[in-house]
Amino acid sequence: MNLLLHISSIPGRLWLWFFDRFIMYPLMKIVAPMLGVRFMNLGYWPSTSEDDRKLIKFMDDADDLEEYESDRSHIHLYEKAMSMHPKYPNFQDLEVLEVSCGQGYSLEWIERWHGPTKCLIGCDKVVTRNVNNIVYGNATDLPFADKSFDFGKKFQNDQAAHLYSDFRKFLKEVSRVLRSGGTFCYVDVRYPHDAYLVNEIAESFGFILQHFEDCTEEVVEGLNYSARKYDDLLERAPFFVKLFKKSLRETYCAPGTDGYERLKSGQKMYVAASWMKN
Repeated sequence: MNLLLHISSIPGRLWLWFFDRFIMYPLMKIVAPMLGVRFMNLGYWPSTSEDDRKLIKFMDDADDLEEYESDRSHIHLYEKAMSMHPKYPNFQDLEVLEVSCGQGYSLEWIERWHGPTKCLIGCDKVVTRNVNNIVYGNATDLPFADKSFDFGKKFQNDQAAHLYSDFRKFLKEVSRVLRSGGTFCYVDVRYPHDAYLVNEIAESFGFILQHFEDCTEEVVEGLNYSARKYDDLLERAPFFVKLFKKSLRETYCAPGTDGYERLKSGQKMYVAASWMKN
């Protein structure tokens, strides 16, 4: 029975694979400015645990966040990743790279609230917005010289990292462009059976594990917030966007979708981890 269910789900999974790569980003390039979509991650809602204490304090101390209120759960996810850096929340004089930066609004957030950085670069395979510090590039072949950065970040943007063509090669590239003593922060969704393989691969390229956390519950809570916003935007979207409503809801893991249920049931988990380059 399980085998039959798996086989029957293959066409839908193939469609979502095609949709994510060839339809969603061109669609977002047109629609995002129209609807005010700035961030493209699932979201995060911090818990009262020790792991989130620094994040909560930073957000409580920050003022003038009214313009970001609708994006708060998305920003929490960025802050979750950055909070694993030993110098958080101050990144002055660091050279920072964000891989899979999406539209690049996170770069503006970092510079405004955590900078001024010495250098802040975003890299993405699909550049949807004309921003000076976003560079076109493949995560498995980063267009930067060896030892260019102090701080490397991989943020989850529509489940990006686990969809890279060669995850081992991606970590090899991160190791190449980071200086010794630099920090790599990573957040993404994984299957439980391969989540800990991420650390094994990282260690094989000279990384030393600093933090590893299952934060699935906080991500599920965060996407409950973000999904309400996107469901509302879909209702106000042009007709040609509504044609892809089901696929878009699956992409941002709205309640009721397979992606949401896999996270909530534990079939998939969300990992937050950081390493120091040896």
